[in-house]
Amino acid sequence: MKVDAPIAVISASYSDRDRAVEDFDAVWRARHEGDFHHTAIAVLTPGPADGLHVERTNNTAKHLEWGGALLGAPLFVLAPETGTELLAAVGLSGAGAIACHVRLNASPVALATSARVLRAGACSLAVVVVNRRGEAVTPLLAHADRTSSVDLLWGDLEEELSRDFATAMSDPVLIAV
Repeated sequence: MKVDAPIAVISASYSDRDRAVEDFDAVWRARHEGDFHHTAIAVLTPGPADGLHVERTNNTAKHLEWGGALLGAPLFVLAPETGTELLAAVGLSGAGAIACHVRLNASPVALATSARVLRAGACSLAVVVVNRRGEAVTPLLAHADRTSSVDLLWGDLEEELSRDFATAMSDPVLIAV
């Protein structure tokens, strides 16, 4: 992956679940257009204790060792209980590297805005795309009441993932878990 490849983390809120699902489908169909690497997307609904529940998800990177973390780790940054739920279901491989990459390379103000957008409606959508900017994806969210996107670069994420895996494999405590 090119180090200058963009990554976008997009949040959208909806007053109606059906509209969120329509936009989920629109983004999923668009993944084949243009210079594409990966797309991960989830429909989120209100959960217990004012949290968000992952209702529906899809991910082009799910076959990769770190694929589950492509969406789970940014969600962990934006909505920790939701990211934890998703990572528990798909695995933790790469989650530390991706979460740190997002946290260290994105604007804190933009992350806070995206987190608020996820909680603003009756339903929400979280999208992570590699090799696209948020401005290319937000027009696909035609039914959203509010959207927010955070753009960052892939940068040295491949190196960060390699270090994360090497650390995990060399730590007997992590291997035992």
